[in-house]
Amino acid sequence: MPTPVPRGFLWGAATSSHQVEGGNDDNDWSDWERERGHVLDGTVSGAACEWWQARAEDDLTLAASLGHNAHRLSLEWSRLEPEPGRFDAAAFARYARMLDHARGVGLEPCVTVHHFTLPKWVARDGSWTDERIVGRFARYAEECVTRLGAHVRLWATMNEPSVLAFLGYAGDRWPPGLGDPRAAMGALARMLRAHAAAYEAMRSGRSDADVGLVINLPALDPASRAWRDRAVTRAQDWIFNGVVLHALETGWLLPPLVLVPTRVPGLRRSFAWLGLNYYGRYEVRFDARAPALAFGRHVQEPSQRTAHNDWGQISPDGLERQLLRLARIGVPLYVTENGVFALDDRVRERYVREHVAAVGRAIARGADVRGYFHWSLVDNFEWAEGYSAPFGLVEVDRATQRRTPRPSAGVYADLIRAGVFPV
Repeated sequence: MPTPVPRGFLWGAATSSHQVEGGNDDNDWSDWERERGHVLDGTVSGAACEWWQARAEDDLTLAASLGHNAHRLSLEWSRLEPEPGRFDAAAFARYARMLDHARGVGLEPCVTVHHFTLPKWVARDGSWTDERIVGRFARYAEECVTRLGAHVRLWATMNEPSVLAFLGYAGDRWPPGLGDPRAAMGALARMLRAHAAAYEAMRSGRSDADVGLVINLPALDPASRAWRDRAVTRAQDWIFNGVVLHALETGWLLPPLVLVPTRVPGLRRSFAWLGLNYYGRYEVRFDARAPALAFGRHVQEPSQRTAHNDWGQISPDGLERQLLRLARIGVPLYVTENGVFALDDRVRERYVREHVAAVGRAIARGADVRGYFHWSLVDNFEWAEGYSAPFGLVEVDRATQRRTPRPSAGVYADLIRAGVFPV
C-alpha cells in the first residue's frame, strides 16, 4: 500500500552560492578554478547562473511553478565578510531579497551557512588547518542568523564536512589541494568543532533558529564476502561516516580524527535535525597498493563517474538504508541533496522516481523524514567537473542563460502532486 506523504513535507531542489551566483571572485575556489588542470572541462564559474545579479528570483519562481514548496540555498562567506570583522550590509540585503522572494512565491528556505568555499583571507591563513577558523566561523554564523533570521527557519551550519576534508585535504582535486591524509583528519576535526561553536552561537543569537548539519553518507558495501573486502569496507565507513556520526552523538572525537580521544564541549547532539546528501553506493575491494584509501578501491560497475569524481552506482536501496541508519539518532531528517548527472534525461526521470520511492519506504519503516531536495534545480558549475556534468531539473544554455525545464522536472512535479510516495 502506498505511503502517504506526511503533512508539511518539504519538496524542493537545492543550489549553492558559488555554483549559481556568478561573480564570486574573493573565495578560495575563484583562484583554484583558474589554474590549468583543476577543472575537467577547463571552464571557470564565471557568471554561473547569474543569481547574484538578477536571476535568482526568476529561478525561484520557476521552482514554485514546478510544484516545489521549499528551496535549499547557501550563503557566500566571502561576500558577507570580505575582510576579517567587516560585514557587508549590501550583501546581506541581497540575500534578504532572495529569501523574501522565495517566501513570497511559497518556498520555505533552507539555508546553509557554509557550502565549501572560504574567503581568501581565511584561505591565506591556512583554511581548515588553522585553529583560528573555529572562532571566525562561529562569529560569521551568528552574524548570519542575527541579520537574516527573520527570513529563515531552517538553518544548516555547513555542508558535507567529510567530502571537503577528503577532496581538498587528503586529496588534491579541490582547494587547498594538500594531498595529506593527516591534514584531512585535522581539518575534519576542526570542522566539527566549528560546527559545534556555530550551533551554540546561532542558537544564542536567535533562539527560534532550527539549526542542523548536512552530511554526505554514501552506502559502502564489500565487493565480495572475502574478509579483506569486508574489513576495508568497515574501515572506510568508519573514517568517512562512522567517526563523524559518533562525534555528533557523543561529543567525542576518536581516531583517526585525533590521536587521543578528545571531548569537544557543545558538540554532543549539536543539531535539531540532520540533512542527508546521498548519490549512490560503492563496492569496496581490498588493494594493498592503496594506503591513502584505507587499502580499499571502489570497483562498482556501472558507476556515475567522471575523470575527476565518482558519485557511485545508482542505488535507491542505499538511500533507504542510510535514512534508517540516521533515524536511530532520533531527530528529524531531510534529504538535502539527491540527484544524478545525466546527458539522457530518462536516467534522471527514473532516478527521481525510484529515490523518492525509497524515501517513502524509509518513512514507512519509521524514519522521521520531513523533506526531499533534489540536486539540483538548475545546471550549474559542478566544482571539479565545471559545466560538463549537468544535474539540473532545468537545463541552462551557457551562451544565452535560457532556462528549459527537462521532462524530469515534470516527473518530479507529478510525484509532488500525488500525495503518496510511489511504490
